[in-house]
Amino acid sequence: MTLKAIISITLILLLALTVPAAADTDIRPTVVVDYSMEPAVLMPGDTGTITISIENMAGGEVYVQEDDKTFDMNAYIASITLGGNNDIDILNNEYTDIGLLGPRDTIKLAFNIRAKENAEDGVHFLNMELVGGSDMYDLNYNIPVKIDGRNLKLIMATMPTTVMNEISTIELDIINTRPNDVNNVIIKPEGENVSFNPTEIFVGNIAAGNKSTVAITLNTMTSSGGPKNISFTASFFNGDNYHVSGNEETEINVVSQPSLIFTSIEVTKIGNRYSFIGDINNFGTTDAKNVLVSVVESEDITPMQPYANYFVGTLEADDFSSFELSARILSSDVKEIPILIEFRDTDNVYSSVTGYIDLESTSVPEGGDKETPIWMWGIIAIITIAIAGIIVYSWKNRKTAEVEEPEDLDEEELDDAEADEVED
Repeated sequence: MTLKAIISITLILLLALTVPAAADTDIRPTVVVDYSMEPAVLMPGDTGTITISIENMAGGEVYVQEDDKTFDMNAYIASITLGGNNDIDILNNEYTDIGLLGPRDTIKLAFNIRAKENAEDGVHFLNMELVGGSDMYDLNYNIPVKIDGRNLKLIMATMPTTVMNEISTIELDIINTRPNDVNNVIIKPEGENVSFNPTEIFVGNIAAGNKSTVAITLNTMTSSGGPKNISFTASFFNGDNYHVSGNEETEINVVSQPSLIFTSIEVTKIGNRYSFIGDINNFGTTDAKNVLVSVVESEDITPMQPYANYFVGTLEADDFSSFELSARILSSDVKEIPILIEFRDTDNVYSSVTGYIDLESTSVPEGGDKETPIWMWGIIAIITIAIAGIIVYSWKNRKTAEVEEPEDLDEEELDDAEADEVED
């Protein structure tokens, strides 16, 4: 808000008197003084500018004829000075030989002032003195200047007290408690063994009595466990004066536990090939995008297709998704399988963490399709052929028996018939 007052001051009154024709008519110019302050309110130690504007309000011609007399409507200003006090210094306190100001003309004069470091809050008056020339009177006027030492205030809008090795979002309110606008506000977060994105946040202008809220990404992916101190500072400009607010400090506790964890793991062993099926869970407070899990290759571990890696996609907070991986393990000394989890946070920043699948604590059933040497395939083929031959041979014998059995029955029936005939 611009502190502005318009002072309409008639230095010499314009008189049009109804008097006898023999009386004198006195006509003189009129001026209006206007002033403004930037910034509207100073802080202790600030510099500011008071701009004084003087306008000649006379209209019409420069020279006015009245009763055979000529009146000059120019306003002649010899000098303007501005005096300081115990709280405010005037850096350039005087303008001299300003000269003539014609009808409807305006002149603006800037005075630079500085509030002392120990200046008290409140309204302080500076004395302006205008000295006129020839037929103009002098003028003295007090110009008020306000000093207010209030700063920006920072409030943690959403700030967790405990976090895991994760990426979370915090919100910070920046409140302008001052009676005037501030500009170019920048927030800078700092912390012990943590990182922030972005490292600085541009807020811009904040009107008097208003607030602005910013979201900041807190990264504790690689932080060690335990309490961590973090702080926030706000820098801003009051006019052309740079200021930094006091630090707003808080403490958070980091638990050494990744937010993306594996559950319901099933491991199947086929020779030296292992298959891993399970769920990946987002135990954090923010979404993880473009999640990709992969077996970490080493001297004794070789990722195998088709599941050397597995694209999960977006995992919302408190969500989970299934995955499947496979690898060849070349040493019995391998007790756990490292799994790389890659993802992007809410700001599309790449992050990664390594999880582990413990082979010793996980049951590993043997699969039914073990790798079989080539020589064994030959034996299996011979045995298979032999079994097939036995089956074919048995089948043929059964068919033969089925054909011969009816003929034998007919001969017996014939014998019985012959016996019956003899008896008759």
